[in-house]
Amino acid sequence: MNPHPLSLTRALTLVASGLLASLLSLPGEADAAAKSARKPAQAPACESPFTRQRPAAKQLDNVLQSHARWLEDRDSADGRRANLCRTDLHQLRLVGANLERINLEGANLKGANLRTASLVQAHLKGADLSQAMLDDANLEGADLRKGLLVKAHLNRVAADEAALYGANLQGALLKEALLERAHFEDADLQQADLSGATLLDGYFYGANLSKANLTDADLAGTDLRRTNLRQANARRANLQGALLDSAVLDGASLVEADLDSAYLDDASLVKVELHEASLRGADFRYARLDGANLQRTNLEHANLEGARLLNARLDSATMTMTVLYKANLHSANLHGARLHHAVLIDVRLTRADLSKADLTEIYAPKAHLEQARLSEANLELANLVAADLSQADLSHAVMVQANLQEANLRNADLSAADLTGAQLNNADLQQTNLRGTNLSGALGLVQAQLDQACLDEATRIPAELQRPQACHIQRQRRKS
Repeated sequence: MNPHPLSLTRALTLVASGLLASLLSLPGEADAAAKSARKPAQAPACESPFTRQRPAAKQLDNVLQSHARWLEDRDSADGRRANLCRTDLHQLRLVGANLERINLEGANLKGANLRTASLVQAHLKGADLSQAMLDDANLEGADLRKGLLVKAHLNRVAADEAALYGANLQGALLKEALLERAHFEDADLQQADLSGATLLDGYFYGANLSKANLTDADLAGTDLRRTNLRQANARRANLQGALLDSAVLDGASLVEADLDSAYLDDASLVKVELHEASLRGADFRYARLDGANLQRTNLEHANLEGARLLNARLDSATMTMTVLYKANLHSANLHGARLHHAVLIDVRLTRADLSKADLTEIYAPKAHLEQARLSEANLELANLVAADLSQADLSHAVMVQANLQEANLRNADLSAADLTGAQLNNADLQQTNLRGTNLSGALGLVQAQLDQACLDEATRIPAELQRPQACHIQRQRRKS
């Protein structure tokens, strides 16, 4: 007889406990297995027989001949893909060599001469090609990630869809290079020369292009978001539809560049040179353009909502139907600019120069135009409801049928201005200079308003109103 009999209840309890423990252990083991499966695969070790060594000329020749046979016939008995990873090939002359699909990862090719060589889909990740000669070479689809190409010569290379993520190309020469759909994310291209290069639909997200030369480059549709383009030269560059959101272009030159339909949301363009550039339909929402030169630019249908353009130059710019909703153009120069049908709701144009500007049919309710210069401007049919025009210079301005209801015109100069048919309901005309002003046919104008203003015998008023007594109001001196 068993001295320690195990009751049925006790036995079942132990079995149940064991099963529960087993079940509870499974998720932990599964997690461990999943974590193990998620671990990145280790990069294959370099299997080149010449790792950190320099092969003899004969050895290298044999390797390249075998590689050539492999390219011709993958099943060739004496053909083999060349593996020269981490091999010392600096200063080597390989002009015109066929190195297609070769493995040169981490290789030292510093100062090597690879002119006209074929490196199609070559593996060059982490390779040192600084000061190498690669003019007219074919690098289509090549893997140059993290490559070192400082001051390398890559003029006229064909490198469509090449991968250059995080590569160092400081001072590299890429004149007239073909780089369509190439990847330069986080690459360093400081002072690189990309003049005349084709970079259509390229990827430069987060890249450093400060002081780079992009003159005449084709960057249409390129992703340049968050790039550093400080003091870059992109004169006459094609940036149609390019993505430049949050990019920094301070001090850059984009003279005569084409940025039609480009996206520059929240971009920084302080003191950028954009004169005579085409910016039609471009998105500049909340961009910073303080001190920028936009003389004679075409900004038709552009969106500058919330943008900052303090002291910017926009003289003679074309801004037809441009959106400047809540934009800040304090002290900006818009002399002779064309803003027909522009949207200027709540815009800040204090002390701005809008003399001789075309402001016909602008939509500018609640606009801030204090101390603005609008002499000889055309404001026909302009909507300036509740706008602040105090101390503004509107002398000789054309304001025929303008809507000035509830506008603030205190101390404003409207001498010799034409307000025929203008709406002046509840407009503030205290100390307003109306000498020589044409108010015939003005709507909503009442005697109390005229009595607060300053008129002379040349002022034309509606027939139902009386000319007030001679004006003795002392004009306030305009603040500088």
